[in-house]
Amino acid sequence: MDKAEIIRIAVKAGTAAAIKHIEQEKSKEIKSRQGKRLYNTKLLLQNYNTLKDHCANSISNLQEFVHNENAIDILDSLDSCNNNTYIESIKRSTTRTYIILAHIDEMMKLYKSYSQSSSKPEEIRRYRVMDAVYLDELKMSDVCEREKIDRSTYFRDINEISKKISALIFGIYGLSVMRQR
Repeated sequence: MDKAEIIRIAVKAGTAAAIKHIEQEKSKEIKSRQGKRLYNTKLLLQNYNTLKDHCANSISNLQEFVHNENAIDILDSLDSCNNNTYIESIKRSTTRTYIILAHIDEMMKLYKSYSQSSSKPEEIRRYRVMDAVYLDELKMSDVCEREKIDRSTYFRDINEISKKISALIFGIYGLSVMRQR
């Protein structure tokens, strides 16, 4: 083997290794973003009523601002926030809160429609669980008793609800969270 052949093989191997590394890093970044979106969806659902109250008690006229921003862009811009400041960042801007909640409200309506039209009893139950936990703010024990489910089913339902709501909230980007199941 001559020197040129060795260089060609080395360049090819180095290029393949670099491409593989770049793809792995990109995959890690995508998984991280998906995990963040799922976590943020859970935070939004857990703080739904607080955020609603925040908007209801605001004195600013929000209707004029709503058309200038997009809920997904707002939510994605908050990716740089740490977990403790995510909800506080949303609450700082009543306009943003209003836009996000309007989007979440629509996605919850879609989820309700999807669940109620399902022939699977667990999908219908999951909507009731979502409604009880996030809208009515019932305790886990009360939800379990009402639905006649155990704790593990409750937590499984919460995870499935979060994945589906996240997919609805984030659209095409949220679907990748559901594909990981």
